[in-house]
Amino acid sequence: MAEGDRVRIRIHGRQRDDAGALHESRTQAVGRHDAKGGKHFFRYEDHALLEGTPVPTVLKLAPDGLLLLRRSPLEQRLEFVPQEERTSLYRTPYGMLHLAVRTKELFSACRADGTGRIELVYDLFVEGRFQSSNELSIEITNV
Repeated sequence: MAEGDRVRIRIHGRQRDDAGALHESRTQAVGRHDAKGGKHFFRYEDHALLEGTPVPTVLKLAPDGLLLLRRSPLEQRLEFVPQEERTSLYRTPYGMLHLAVRTKELFSACRADGTGRIELVYDLFVEGRFQSSNELSIEITNV
């Protein structure tokens, strides 16, 4: 794992799909935090996306938005900027998907050591079709 301060990242997600059904998820990981140029970088392996396969993940928190990057075997880049829509491609083992996120709210309160909270509310579109309304609550603490 990359250099930096060790942190625990807890993510609570709430997702309401196009049929109105509510799904909740909780995951946590121990990762690394680095700060550079007024931005926070959180690196960890997500074990909840693909059963039995860790997915390297980076959260880049900047004053104007949040960027989520995932690498092999999935490749994903999602950019969350309040009151804006951003598009991207999502490479899965089954092919490429066109994604769009419309960020409604983004709140962050992170200290210099990276500990704190990130709250995110957004709508997700896959191949131009509404997929879900989402809320993420990310808590970062010292290990």
